[in-house]
Amino acid sequence: MYNLGIDKLILGTAGLGGVWGKVDPEESVQAILEALSHGIGALDAAPAYGDAESIVGQALELWTGERPVISTKVGRLKSYVATEAKYDYSIAGMQRSVDESLRTLGVSTVDVLFLHEPAVLTVNNAERVVSAIEHFKEKGFAKKIGIGGNPPDWFLPFLEEGRFDILMEYNKLNACRVDALQNSIPRCQQTQTEYYAASPLNMGLLGCKFQEFSRCIPDWLDVGTVEQARRIQAIAERNNLPLEVLALRFLLNLNVEFKLVLGAANRQQLQNSLDAINQGKLPVKIYKEILQTFNDNK
Repeated sequence: MYNLGIDKLILGTAGLGGVWGKVDPEESVQAILEALSHGIGALDAAPAYGDAESIVGQALELWTGERPVISTKVGRLKSYVATEAKYDYSIAGMQRSVDESLRTLGVSTVDVLFLHEPAVLTVNNAERVVSAIEHFKEKGFAKKIGIGGNPPDWFLPFLEEGRFDILMEYNKLNACRVDALQNSIPRCQQTQTEYYAASPLNMGLLGCKFQEFSRCIPDWLDVGTVEQARRIQAIAERNNLPLEVLALRFLLNLNVEFKLVLGAANRQQLQNSLDAINQGKLPVKIYKEILQTFNDNK
């Protein structure tokens, strides 16, 4: 039976970097240190996550324990608003990005360098960009390379050819969406590629943003996903469980291998997620009730 233990958790730093709202940098540094002290051994950053790389770098200077696994991304440029995106996939632009990331993080190499948002690429420039990120690995800037974002179907041959070590997707494996169980995870198993599941709360829809997103659905969300969240919320209420707790514990029941990228904007949110996970799997009855919602929605 697969067990999603603390060694399978990765702390995503978008929220700590300020892209979902203003943060206190010192609080963000302390949240990272607290995550590391709890045994989370991997941190994921990106230039596009506001001040995340700087905050991770500051935390690493203070941390006296074993060095965590560090990942960052290339392609999407620095921003403080999650919904605003600028990109530079030129060779020179990507090299500048990698150099700046290493300086800001305070490391000579990262454990994983992700190609950020492959869906923005075109069929014409994809081979050049993939070759460039492979070159960064060959030069020692990264130990592994990954796909950081949901790849379009036309991009999948790059994954199937074994050119990436890791696939990180968002909103593809949580209590709203289990698409990855039918496609991405089996594909990764065939190519011996690691799978990272990001956004376990579907960007807050299965947590603190449920009421807000239910009342006014943002452009990046579809009505079907919100309806599914409402079904999950009803199950949570019937079982006297907070929605976030139900959603995180649901993932512990899945008997497939993946690593989970937790998001947090402060220490309290981090602690809430860890407390939920520490409660362990959901009772089988509740887990099956959630699974049934996916069948009913087909």
